[in-house]
Amino acid sequence: MLTENETRAVIEFTNKFFGLDLSENLKPIALSELTKFKKINKILDLEDFLNKHRYDFQDSKIFDLLDIFLIPHTNFFRNNRQFEAFKCKVIPECLANMDKKNTIDLRIWSAGCSTGEEAYSILVSLMEYFGDEYWEITCGIMATDVSRKSLEIASRGIYETKKMDKIIRQRISKYTEKENDGKLRFKEKVRKEANFKELNLNSKTFPFKNKFHIIFCRNILIYLNKDSRLAAENKIFESLEAGGFIFLGDAEVLNSKDHKFEQLGNGIYRKEI
Repeated sequence: MLTENETRAVIEFTNKFFGLDLSENLKPIALSELTKFKKINKILDLEDFLNKHRYDFQDSKIFDLLDIFLIPHTNFFRNNRQFEAFKCKVIPECLANMDKKNTIDLRIWSAGCSTGEEAYSILVSLMEYFGDEYWEITCGIMATDVSRKSLEIASRGIYETKKMDKIIRQRISKYTEKENDGKLRFKEKVRKEANFKELNLNSKTFPFKNKFHIIFCRNILIYLNKDSRLAAENKIFESLEAGGFIFLGDAEVLNSKDHKFEQLGNGIYRKEI
């Protein structure tokens, strides 16, 4: 079991460096997993361990600990109404704003991409919209997450069919190939269209050279503490082109008072020009 000092150290560490909003009374399952983590890694005292690794984020054990609190909950085309809005309204509006340039350079970011289902859903939607023309334009997805374990799964692009309903399997069949044990893998040319990278939304700055036209950041900000959430919102807005779109979870709202935006539907916002 964890001591009171160890529990407090874990909460303070994840709060400060990753912005997570953890309760002082950790859930029993989290306490159990932390106890297992100590045993597996032969750690005598978690408080001492975290103090020694306070700024050492190259140690994979730090991310193993973090994964205890990052429970991936995602699926393909989650909240399909937003994906319909993405195809029918958001993509056409973005393209209309590019008419004067006579080129298509559509930049999209999936922030908090978890195990990749959202990123591949975005890619399938794009390929459905553009058809064969997709391969002639500049597009693709930047997909980021703080969990290395989730990013490894996303990069492989292999998913169990038993976790998909029939409609989803049919929709992605054109873009996948069958693997062993009832699994599907996204084809190599599709996987190459997603650039999976590690990124902590609690970082002071985001390492992007160009701004995005569309950002998906769904059901991520609600897990951050108040200060980290507001800071992340501001950095996300700074990463978005004027007139660009943000997708949040249905139950999420933008709190930033430093930027002007228009709400288009549940969890869908446009940054004012």
